[in-house]
Amino acid sequence: MLRRRVNLKVSLTLLLSLISLSIPVESFASAPNGADSTQWRFSKQIELESKAAYQQFYLDEEVYGQAAGDLRDLRIVNGKGEYIPFYIDSEAEVTEESVVTYDSSLIRNAKQGRDTLFDYKIIPVRENADIQGDTLVFELPDEAFLKHVQVFGSYDGNTWETLNKSDLYSTDGLNQNRVKLGSTYKFSHYRLLVKDNIENLKFDKLQLLHNNTALRTTSFLRQHTPNYEIKQEGNRTDILVHNNHLKVSKVLLQSTGNFTRRYELLDDKGQGISTKGNGELYRLDFKDARIEATDIVPSHGVSSSSFRIVIYNRDDTPIHISGISTEYLVDKLVFAEAGEGPYQLLYGNVEASTPQYDISNFKTLIEAGDVGLSKLGAAVLEQTITDASAKSNRFLSKMGFNTVIIVVSLLLIIILARKLKA
Repeated sequence: MLRRRVNLKVSLTLLLSLISLSIPVESFASAPNGADSTQWRFSKQIELESKAAYQQFYLDEEVYGQAAGDLRDLRIVNGKGEYIPFYIDSEAEVTEESVVTYDSSLIRNAKQGRDTLFDYKIIPVRENADIQGDTLVFELPDEAFLKHVQVFGSYDGNTWETLNKSDLYSTDGLNQNRVKLGSTYKFSHYRLLVKDNIENLKFDKLQLLHNNTALRTTSFLRQHTPNYEIKQEGNRTDILVHNNHLKVSKVLLQSTGNFTRRYELLDDKGQGISTKGNGELYRLDFKDARIEATDIVPSHGVSSSSFRIVIYNRDDTPIHISGISTEYLVDKLVFAEAGEGPYQLLYGNVEASTPQYDISNFKTLIEAGDVGLSKLGAAVLEQTITDASAKSNRFLSKMGFNTVIIVVSLLLIIILARKLKA
């Protein structure tokens, strides 16, 4: 009898273990920012076109159409499936150089022993404008020569300040006709002292130059020809532009005829979008000139799936729109290439959050070096997502099988429990 009870208890324990193993438990693969790596819907091969320690590539229209609006779901993986740090940039600093040129008039020419003085008065580029300059350029005599010179500056032509010493020469096809002042000055008068000018060489013409160097931030831009629909509703022209989440920075309307119209720009929810300018479109085509402003520039990039342009015609005939194009802002991704390719860009994951990488702190140093240019290949739809229905069916079949096991096991437990009591 005792042995029978022991056997029944062992059988009961085994049945309880079987039930616990039959209950499905959901498992998740860990990935950065709490997102499962199988949740990315799309991938694109990153095709390296040159060898460099760092690689950069620009996003295309397909990525913008399927990725999160703020690009938080972008990831780069190497050939081992490991996540590679990167940073996103949409602007670049461009150095712009400009030169302002001032003419002058010779107001004095005098001998000082073996030396010669030439005094010049600078002519402003416009009335009441400051004169600024950093380089003097002289018209040289025709004959060959070499002269040591000294230059001075003055605000009134009476009190002179020594600026620099240099050489002017013209010989054997070589010439030096300018003197750099070493800084930018606002003098209205300049003096040239030519040393030992026994030949009485003439330096009657002088130009003052002001060299400007400025850093300007410029965005990466591309052009796109969107699909659009035009409807005439009463005295309004309603244009629906399909955008596919591109960050539009300018809308260019092609039209004909003479007109002046007020317009509004609306997002896909009908909310107004602020624009630069006075909110008017116009085109005035005359015989000898054309004046037009038919570009719409949003104050900030428009990335909605579509947007509308509403043109108010009043009682005039609707204007003829022959075409629409857009300019949109493009982002580039930069990552370190460590020979662990092939590399892929993953995107299309609503669960993902923005990754935080140290590489963004070294952007200035990276951009100053050699960065190779890569490009994106064709989009690939990930199978783990597209086979969702089959995955669901497999889950339901497994759940049904587990349910049968649990029910049978419970019945056996009841029978065994009754026998133990007996």
